[in-house]
Amino acid sequence: MQQPNSPPIHRKVGAGQGWRWFVEAFQIVRQQPLTWVLLTLVYLVIQIALSVVPVLGDLASALIGPLFAAGFVMAAAKSERGEELELADLFAAFRQMPGPLLLLGAMIFGLMLVVIVAAVAMGVSGGLMGGLLGKAAGAGASTAAGGGAAVALGALALIGGVLVGMAYWFAPTMVALNRIDPWPALRASLKACLSNWLPLLVASLVLGLSCMVALLPLGLGLLLWIPVAFVTAYTGWRDVFAPQQ
Repeated sequence: MQQPNSPPIHRKVGAGQGWRWFVEAFQIVRQQPLTWVLLTLVYLVIQIALSVVPVLGDLASALIGPLFAAGFVMAAAKSERGEELELADLFAAFRQMPGPLLLLGAMIFGLMLVVIVAAVAMGVSGGLMGGLLGKAAGAGASTAAGGGAAVALGALALIGGVLVGMAYWFAPTMVALNRIDPWPALRASLKACLSNWLPLLVASLVLGLSCMVALLPLGLGLLLWIPVAFVTAYTGWRDVFAPQQ
């Protein structure tokens, strides 16, 4: 029997469920579209305001990102209970659990820094190796070594970014709805995503394609696409993780 606040147990689902996550998220948003658009507008205004503040704005955006993600998730759960949404729901996590979600944001920011530093370090070492080989065997060997280092650098950054994204995908939902501490939530999310990489890939492709469609009418479709994207993490969590015992 699970202990309180322990990570929920995940299960493996079929690839087609990734499409279902998107469809179910769209259905949730469609029930109260105007309110979801209002939440999204306020969210975007805050993000734009932060983006004009050099350095500190980007840091603040990274730290409070999980708070907004949790707000959208909690709004989705509230909507499924048949309750009317309101603007205050966007800030529900700020009121109820700011500490754990701010810590989650800091952890994700730190993990991304580790990926970037590791990639840069590999690039530097690859450049040094290329220089040494160039002196020993001429410009051709130097170019080949530099090209190999660039490929390795790109691969490391891509793999690291994907793993961090997997660790984050379900984490805000688990912190908000399961009341899991941030680090166990990150580990549980990573394990669940690795077990369900196929439906996650399908959901990501569907979100990517639908984003391109949303951009067509002057980008106005993003006002509905953004909440659908957030709620897709919620519908995926609901499908992948067994109910608490």
